[in-house]
Amino acid sequence: MEYCDSTDAELLTKIKENDHRAFKEIYKRYWKVCFLQLFKKSSSKELAEELTQNIFISLWERRQIVEINNLSAYLMSAVRFSFINYLKNVLQFDQYAEYKKTHSEIGANSLEEQLAVRELSISIEKGINMLPRKTREVFVLSRLEYNSVKEIAQKLKISEKAVEYHITQSLKAMRLALKDYMIIITFIVSALFCC
Repeated sequence: MEYCDSTDAELLTKIKENDHRAFKEIYKRYWKVCFLQLFKKSSSKELAEELTQNIFISLWERRQIVEINNLSAYLMSAVRFSFINYLKNVLQFDQYAEYKKTHSEIGANSLEEQLAVRELSISIEKGINMLPRKTREVFVLSRLEYNSVKEIAQKLKISEKAVEYHITQSLKAMRLALKDYMIIITFIVSALFCC
């Protein structure tokens, strides 16, 4: 079978049957797009490569349970949330302070950077904590733990429509909670990767 002529839906069906060649075709089609998006966000070739690899590893490991209707959209969401999750881990105040201490001299902006990181971390936590309980649970399962809508519905014993509703509501709320911090995130990421 010529996999290059297969649709994404056909390839997804094949990988559920453990077809390595179908997975290789998906990888060939989408690796560069995912990598370029992550490189654009991070300005780090190594980080972009690592996060891209992790996305495809996760796709293969979860091939039996994840329900994907649109592969391209699924992978672009995985790119976004992979980078957000990375930022969340990096931007923990104590880790960031330790990183700056061991990897660069204390510069004139170090106090401002530390305050920006602390403020952003607090805003992320506040944004998540301000969500209603069920919406917060769905958000964490979806965006931080990468569960599919179907998996979340099964875990929380709610309908898939309810899961989609909670995801939509949580994303709206988080966008509002973090709208003032996009410049700070860009500043911090550029500071982390300029060294």
